[in-house]
Amino acid sequence: MKKIFLLLSLLLMTFSLTACNAQVEPTQDNTTANTNVKTTTETTSSSTSTQTKIIKLTTTNNQTIEIELNNSPAANDLYNQLPLSIDLEDYSTNEKIFYPPNKLNTESTPKATPKIGTLAYYEPWGDVVIFYDDFRANNDLYELGHVISGEDIVSELSGTVTIETMPNQ
Repeated sequence: MKKIFLLLSLLLMTFSLTACNAQVEPTQDNTTANTNVKTTTETTSSSTSTQTKIIKLTTTNNQTIEIELNNSPAANDLYNQLPLSIDLEDYSTNEKIFYPPNKLNTESTPKATPKIGTLAYYEPWGDVVIFYDDFRANNDLYELGHVISGEDIVSELSGTVTIETMPNQ
């Protein structure tokens, strides 16, 4: 009887150790896999965020404005729709607007604090705005970037403009 009890105890102990050992190995593999995925994602994100995206607006009389885009989803959506030949409209007394062909994704895009040279997206109307004078903040206005060259001629722009990407410098 003691032999049977001892044999059953050893058998139960063997199964218990085997079961515990089987659970440890997959957990270690998953941890390693998650670490590798995280490292790859961080590397990709950091290389993307360091790329400066500059776009150029050119008028029919060859005036140009250069705009540096931020790294938001909305700015990336605009960048991916280029090149465009589009009508630029005067709106109010402080901004020029145009309508990109497709709506922009504003998720994780910072709210805009409009000032001279700000490029923003007004979500309710789906228009992109270039400010040539200061304006009050608005919860539906998302920042896309800012003018880095030609800020002084924004107020004079009108008609059809060509918007294109510029190679990284």
